Amino acid sequence: MKPENDSLKTSPAGIAIDLLRGLLSLLVLLAHALESGQIVAAGSSLSVWMTITLGHGSFWVNGFFVLSGFCIHRAILAQRARAGSFALPYLWARSTRLYPLYLVALGLALIISPWPDIGCFTAHLTMMQGITGPLAAIKPAWSLTYEVIYYAVWPLCLAACAWHGMRALMLAGSGTVLVAVVLMLVWKKLMHGAEGTWVLPMALVAAQFPLWLAGAWLAERWDALAVSALAKARDGLPSSPGLRSMAPAGLLWIAAGYLAQAWLLHGGASTTMLILAGWLVVPGWLALILGSAALPALRSWEPTARWLGLLSYPLYLLHQPLLDLCVAAAQAARLDLSLPQAVSALLAAVMGLMIVAGVPLEKATLRWRADWLRRQHLRALKTAPA
Repeated sequence: MKPENDSLKTSPAGIAIDLLRGLLSLLVLLAHALESGQIVAAGSSLSVWMTITLGHGSFWVNGFFVLSGFCIHRAILAQRARAGSFALPYLWARSTRLYPLYLVALGLALIISPWPDIGCFTAHLTMMQGITGPLAAIKPAWSLTYEVIYYAVWPLCLAACAWHGMRALMLAGSGTVLVAVVLMLVWKKLMHGAEGTWVLPMALVAAQFPLWLAGAWLAERWDALAVSALAKARDGLPSSPGLRSMAPAGLLWIAAGYLAQAWLLHGGASTTMLILAGWLVVPGWLALILGSAALPALRSWEPTARWLGLLSYPLYLLHQPLLDLCVAAAQAARLDLSLPQAVSALLAAVMGLMIVAGVPLEKATLRWRADWLRRQHLRALKTAPA
């Protein structure tokens, strides 16, 4: 592994990642707003095809996993290049990124939900709600359990392979597929598909890890695949036609995968088939990220991308409790709305709250986090043995 030698944040690829994060969070919001809108507009329903396309947000979470694998491995490369130890700074970096806004979302969920038992509450505090089942008011938080497990497992694989990225990818990739297959067989054959068991959630965690590892693979190969394109983009020089065509090809691949998932859902496909379909979309996500490095025109989108990047995490975590609060308010006011009116009102309310409070809260959290991590790093350097 080599430390990153090009600033991703200010490059076209960094801009594309922020755009993607924001757009994916908006699509997840739309899926859940359609669900909530049906509650406000009592007696209304979505068409079958709208339910399995716009109303099905899990497809977009796959994109988040690929982006996360890419960004976290880049962060690991950068941290390995710095002086000092790795484990504790890595733990602080990941926990201070996830927890502040998550605790805000959890607090809102506890206000509007029946109080959970001690086991459920502990699971949420430790971010294991994806195994035990999240509170309905923060149902998107199931994916944070996956992230926490990936954050822990991936550095262990790297350390076991002497920090050789490609070896770690082979170890983690083969291991996670084996674990997923074994757990799925245990769940189906020995537990007869029983509900409420930890085996199925853990099998799904393992089955989604290849998406995350695909992003890590691209981060590991970034210097070889994209740095020259980034340098050309910075200097205003044209990149290779093959690399420039990757972004639109990736978009087409993702769109085809999206339609394929809708077709599978319409046919009542099994969870295993949907997972395999998600794996098949991975080349599209990777091509979109890689191809964006050769698109200097993305720089004109930088202000919008930065704002969408700030929007993505608070919107993803906070939109469900906010939707639930809006639904409760609409029902208390006995509003008589059609489904389009209800969905539009819910989207406007949530986005208004994000503009007024969500994005400012994210900015404040990131400023606090950067200052706190910097002070921790300086303190560690001062106390390190000479």
